[in-house]
Amino acid sequence: MLKDYRELVNLFENTHLFRKVCIRQVLQGKRIYDRQFPILNYIFRNDGCTQVEIAKALYITPASVAISTKRLQKAGLIKKEVDAASLRKNRILMTELGKEIVKDCRMAVRKADNDMFQGFKEIELENLKNYLDRMLVNLAGEEGRNLTPLARAAFINKMNQEENKDMEGKSK
Repeated sequence: MLKDYRELVNLFENTHLFRKVCIRQVLQGKRIYDRQFPILNYIFRNDGCTQVEIAKALYITPASVAISTKRLQKAGLIKKEVDAASLRKNRILMTELGKEIVKDCRMAVRKADNDMFQGFKEIELENLKNYLDRMLVNLAGEEGRNLTPLARAAFINKMNQEENKDMEGKSK
C-alpha cells in the first residue's frame, strides 16, 4: 500500500499545471488572457449583466472588472450600453465576435481535455471519476461536488481576496 501520498499529490498538481498551460496557449491565440476567460464566460452566460454583477459573482474587484471589460471591449468581444432604466448603469453585451471566441475557447478546452484522457478506456475513466469524487467529498463534503467552472473561479478569487486581507492585516 502506498503510504506516502506526496507522489500522487505531485501528479495531480502537475496535471493541473500543464492543463492550465495548454489552455493558456489556446487562449492567447484568441485575443484574451486566461484570467479574462471567466469574465467573458460569465458575460456569455449572463448577457446584459453589469460590472458590479460580474465582480460579485466572480469575487473580483470592480476595478479588475473595469480594466478587463475595457480590454475586452477594445478587442471587440463585448460592448457596453447604457441601461434604459438607470442611466448610471452600463449593461455588458456579447458581440458576435465575442460569442465566436467563447465557443472556440470552449472547443479548445475540450480538445485539451480529450488529449489529456487519450488512451483511457471507459471503465478507467469511470473508476477515476469515482476515485476523484470520493477524494473531493473527503476534503470538501457534498458541496464540493457542486462547483461549476465559474463557481470554481469565483471560489479561487474569494480565497485570494481573503489571503490578501490576511497579509495586509499582518503587515500593519
